[in-house]
Amino acid sequence: MYRLMSVLLICCALTAHAANDSTSDATDKQDSDTPQEDYQAGFGDIPEFGGPDGVSGQLKKADRADPSLFAWEAPERWLKPWYDWKGRIQEEHGIALGFYASMLGQAASDTTTGDDEALGVIHRFHGSWTLINRGRKDPGRIEWRVEYRSRSFGQQAPMDLSAAVGAAAVNTGFPYTREFDPDLAVLNWTQGFREETIGMAVGRLAFDVYLDAMPFQTVTGGFLNRIFVLNPTIATTGIGALGAVGRGFVLKNFIVGAQIYDGNAANGDFDWDTFREHEYLKAVDVAWVPSAARRKTDKIQLTYWDKDRREQAGVSSGHGWAVSANWQVSEKWLPFVRFGHSNGGAGVAAETALSGGFKYTVRPDQAWTFGIGWAEPANKPSGTDDEMAIETSYELKLAKNLSLLPDLQWVRNPANNPSKSSVWVVGLRVIVTL
Repeated sequence: MYRLMSVLLICCALTAHAANDSTSDATDKQDSDTPQEDYQAGFGDIPEFGGPDGVSGQLKKADRADPSLFAWEAPERWLKPWYDWKGRIQEEHGIALGFYASMLGQAASDTTTGDDEALGVIHRFHGSWTLINRGRKDPGRIEWRVEYRSRSFGQQAPMDLSAAVGAAAVNTGFPYTREFDPDLAVLNWTQGFREETIGMAVGRLAFDVYLDAMPFQTVTGGFLNRIFVLNPTIATTGIGALGAVGRGFVLKNFIVGAQIYDGNAANGDFDWDTFREHEYLKAVDVAWVPSAARRKTDKIQLTYWDKDRREQAGVSSGHGWAVSANWQVSEKWLPFVRFGHSNGGAGVAAETALSGGFKYTVRPDQAWTFGIGWAEPANKPSGTDDEMAIETSYELKLAKNLSLLPDLQWVRNPANNPSKSSVWVVGLRVIVTL
């Protein structure tokens, strides 16, 4: 722990020393090409820190007034007072609020249990309250997220369907689990420094917002399979782990960071006692970006992680490394590739994994995602081959606050279902934001 905290402090010191060499911030001020009128409640100037699934990132994404497939004049008129009110409290008090709800239905061509259907939901109420330097540089704010995930209407959860399919590392319904009771999953202080060239967050954190973060690492994106959403070779902990993250520019094109979390945190459980066991998930990372303005879409990042042995849980220690890259090659195309390798410890899903794909923005209200992934499951049954997954989805923005995403996945060689060479999983997701 002390080594990681030392690295964290050194990174912050280096970024402070080099801040004058940076052309922009590491906490994402308002994009220059996205004027405030393109946001329904005016959330465009909320700074971001971390990946797209962070509180600020989700608030801004949901507030975007992008074109939709259909014009719904009556609902938009009914919702206008809501967004006007949100805009006022954000302007007057620095409080930004948002709601997110998603339902996913899936069906599989074959399972080991005979139950081939699943239905799950994710609900989030999130927000931020800027208390320091509101409307100025280097704001400091409290971020929170109340979250609930479960199965629905008596069906099994999509993550359970993935287990029934037999997938080990290439989980077909990764974000949609039944083991996530209502919980204050995020509660932290986020602060910018040196004209926001440096950022840090301390408190109860969602580790996946910061660890090997990339544009597709989010529950609101096009992918559902873990091989694309979260690198299966990287150890995890519970959403809502006590921890600290620091990241910032050390040179014009280089960003360094360090992070540490309680390694025994559990999803849907507001229990801080596990921190007393002093078993941690730690990581350091370095990223190259062509410019600060393009750091969200164009980035090559290397991450090294290490997780302590969990004595009471009986889980061994582990370590590994991962590299990810994404590059906006044109206005419509955003391809990515990610690779990871571990020693198989710390309960990771895979020892080695490789995936790649793209997002193609057909038009402002429609987007197509496609990905291919391969993984060598950790502790796979003898005689089984490595797993492979292909996933494609198509996002239809039916209204400013309503999206529909049909999804199709093909899993080859599911490690825990050796009688089947491949399985199909079809899904349909509905996302509502307010």
